[in-house]
Amino acid sequence: MLRTPEERSSRQLELQLRHQEKWDEEFLTLNDCARLMRCSRGTARRLFRSEPGVELVRTPGSHRPIIRVPRSVWERVMRRSANPWSHE
Repeated sequence: MLRTPEERSSRQLELQLRHQEKWDEEFLTLNDCARLMRCSRGTARRLFRSEPGVELVRTPGSHRPIIRVPRSVWERVMRRSANPWSHE
């Protein structure tokens, strides 16, 4: 089914608004996370690499992706590590 230009633009606007929150959020680098947590960069990498919501940016010629951590994910991990017995 082909959409009219009006339908396409309204769908694009809907998708843009839905994902706008994600891009408006502040992202932290691994160095930022390690500094705030007072741990090594390797420890921060291990903590965040498999967290849902973390952006992995692959660059050509590099075997490690760049990890971008949204502020909300960082706060979730900090809450969880402050109270390891809670079930989130």
